[in-house]
Amino acid sequence: MNLGKILLIASVVLSVAVAFVAIPYHMLALVVLGLVYGFMNPSADILERTAFLLIAFAAPTVANQLDYIPVAGTYLNSMISHLAVAVAGMWIANFILAVYARVKP
Repeated sequence: MNLGKILLIASVVLSVAVAFVAIPYHMLALVVLGLVYGFMNPSADILERTAFLLIAFAAPTVANQLDYIPVAGTYLNSMISHLAVAVAGMWIANFILAVYARVKP
């Protein structure tokens, strides 16, 4: 198992854990996990970077609709919204690398 998979698993586990218990600085931890993953696994494909952006933007919006499901909806909403924070970190890292690659002589 490589470090990339470990970072993804840690992001998912933290997103699920935060839905049930309060963890201080969990948003910062999710962004850092996403940034590290994004810098370690840069994506040269514009479609993959665009997919990261769409997931980071649309997933919390769609997850808000899950609140209407009794009992489990709020937990699912929290899990998806927090996972989208990690994906946003991945997109930021890939965006920085793509801009740097274009600016670099």
